[in-house]
Amino acid sequence: MNLEQLANLGEFIGAIAVIASVIYLAIQIKQNTQSVKSSTLATNTAIWTNMLIDLASDEKAEAYLNGAIGREDIEPKQLLQFVQISRAMLVSFETQHHQYLTGALDKNIYLGYERACREQMLVFPGFQMIWDITRNGFSPAFAELVDRIISEINEGESFHITQQWQALAAQRKAGTRTPTDS
Repeated sequence: MNLEQLANLGEFIGAIAVIASVIYLAIQIKQNTQSVKSSTLATNTAIWTNMLIDLASDEKAEAYLNGAIGREDIEPKQLLQFVQISRAMLVSFETQHHQYLTGALDKNIYLGYERACREQMLVFPGFQMIWDITRNGFSPAFAELVDRIISEINEGESFHITQQWQALAAQRKAGTRTPTDS
């Protein structure tokens, strides 16, 4: 084997090494992306779980309920609590929206969060009032999203969950509810 053949063999081996390195790098990037997405989901789940459990305490639950329904005569302490709870929820929602837009949060997971925020938060008059007061503190893309969601909510829809609960309770009592009813 002469020098030229050895040089060609070296180039060939080098090309294979480069291809192997690129394949290895692609596998590592895919694994890292999955790890980031799993970590993002775990963090979001922990934040929302802790926030919702904390909200179930008597004092905070009362402030949350009075704020959510938009009571005009809400006590100043409860209003402060509701404002802070609402801001925390909106900041968490905005974070998830940003994570979704950057690809760190799976689309189906995000859409579940968005539905929950719409149906269990933004549907209430008090949250809509807090949004009117604080919307300038959020990114334009998120503000546009929340404005769109709120504009699609029908008046009186905030009591839909109560009506669903009552209907399901009545069905269970009568023994007429099936697992596919919703």
